[in-house]
Amino acid sequence: MPSSREIHCTVSDILEPSCGVWWGASPDRGDVAALEAAADRRMDIVYTWRGIDQPDVPGDHERQMIAEGRFVHTNIEARRFTQSGHPDISYRSIVNGEFDSSLRSQARAIAELDVPYFVTFDHEADGKNRYNNRGTPAEFVSSWQHIVDLYRSEGADNVIWVWNVTGWPGNVDRLPGLWPGNDYVDWISWEAYNMTGCEKMNNWDHVDSFEDALSPTYDWIQEEGPKHGIDPEKPVMIGEMGTTDIGPSETLKWYTDVPEVLKRYERVRAVKLWDSEVGNGCDFRILSNEYARRGFELAGQDPYVHLPDRVRRLAEYAATRD
Repeated sequence: MPSSREIHCTVSDILEPSCGVWWGASPDRGDVAALEAAADRRMDIVYTWRGIDQPDVPGDHERQMIAEGRFVHTNIEARRFTQSGHPDISYRSIVNGEFDSSLRSQARAIAELDVPYFVTFDHEADGKNRYNNRGTPAEFVSSWQHIVDLYRSEGADNVIWVWNVTGWPGNVDRLPGLWPGNDYVDWISWEAYNMTGCEKMNNWDHVDSFEDALSPTYDWIQEEGPKHGIDPEKPVMIGEMGTTDIGPSETLKWYTDVPEVLKRYERVRAVKLWDSEVGNGCDFRILSNEYARRGFELAGQDPYVHLPDRVRRLAEYAATRD
């Protein structure tokens, strides 16, 4: 017999669950099967990475994951993925229509899927390596709006737009200038990392809990967001999260604490693991650390992040669109 939670939990037309949280990841080397075997559960959402110059979005990999019962979240980078090294492109070139052909192809292909599909344009635009590099904040906003308008003109109404920033406290002053507007964003997203020992972060020498990492931007959105036209009632996705190795029991606890933390932040409705290595001391792969693997597995079994099956979810989603 289904539980009362299964009976009453619903899903909105932008895939916001009325109870609980979607659980997902950006798998190491795109190997979702290995990650799911290690976590002993299916991911609700899988993050993929593509370039704005690629017309074949979604590709075979994304289509297979959808067919197997997962949602897909694709970040469309302002980079040429069809060229070696994936060089940057300017926001101005997007606004000027230089990539309209590939964008229209993406939009039509996603529309034909007839299932919900999360899309982000150029994540981490507030980060130190992105901000003002590919263009000004105003040009980022214009690019975002151009892409959304173009997708909509091609009938891609099943796209759910996810505005993703770093969430680092030092970057929050940049967020108002990067906000595309409530009509152009469905979900708000940022990251929640602990990077102890990570050389890339100047040998980060402290430990942030998941809540330490999540809360500053959450509080800013709730308290300051409305002053800048940001609707604090939009659902939140923690687009990337994870910790480096901080010791056996500490690493395990970092992950097992996640579900209880989420219950205190009601706007957070999705969380995705960053399951990758990004440099010396910056290893977030759960398969490289048994305590991280076990912690992520235990967290993923918590009922709050283990929502009912995909068939019911899609049925509810379809019902909201009738």
